[in-house]
Amino acid sequence: MRIEAGGNKKTRISDDSAIYKKREERSAKETFRSLDRKEKWQYFKDYILKKLLLGIAILAILIYAAVTIFGPRIEPVYYAAVFANPFTEQDIDLFQGGFNELVIADPDKEGAYFDTGFSFDDNGDATGRYKFVALLAAAEIDALLSPMSELRIDVNSEAICDLREILPDNLYKRVEDRLVWIEPEVFDYDLEKTVKQPSAPYAVDISDFVKKYSSYDVRLKYYYSVVINGAHRENAIKFIEYMMDCLDGAVSTAAPVSR
Repeated sequence: MRIEAGGNKKTRISDDSAIYKKREERSAKETFRSLDRKEKWQYFKDYILKKLLLGIAILAILIYAAVTIFGPRIEPVYYAAVFANPFTEQDIDLFQGGFNELVIADPDKEGAYFDTGFSFDDNGDATGRYKFVALLAAAEIDALLSPMSELRIDVNSEAICDLREILPDNLYKRVEDRLVWIEPEVFDYDLEKTVKQPSAPYAVDISDFVKKYSSYDVRLKYYYSVVINGAHRENAIKFIEYMMDCLDGAVSTAAPVSR
């Protein structure tokens, strides 16, 4: 009998707790109604706003994750590393428009990139170089726009194409007087020393192109080279032809001129 009585008591307490909760909610509403405008705003900030902002933040994170995971992906069809960047963003936009039309079939899914985040700072920070090496190893980079100091490093690392082996004959003849011949200095493990290799055309002098489109007073000479393990070599080669068209006036600043 006592067990049953205990059971009835437990039920009564549960009912009472629900009643208390309703009374508390009613009391909170009555309290809020009794506040003036300033006090209501303070109450809102103290008890409601924080929860509201937290909910919005969580929703934003969920939406971002959904878009990132399930949304459309932009695949690079051309990726150039730019050392000692001579361009502003507006400069790149100016000359890139026509090139995009040549290599991008679907702008919603494909992109061409000129990454200027490879410059060394005045304190000798080599972060840009580390980034370049990592992307190079991952076969993410197709081409290199750089001064001679950087070009030599990558030629000696055997990361740059001999242009005689990859350029079509007509394009090779078109840039022949701009070709830069370099003797690579490669470590010979048998001889255990660095030795010079035969000279070869590893780059195109693009100083005229840089001066044409740069907003700065450029004093350095710049060179364009094609990376050996790039995934989009054909587009890296197309950019050489595109640069020559820009210099020859066959391309407007925004898009290719119909021919």
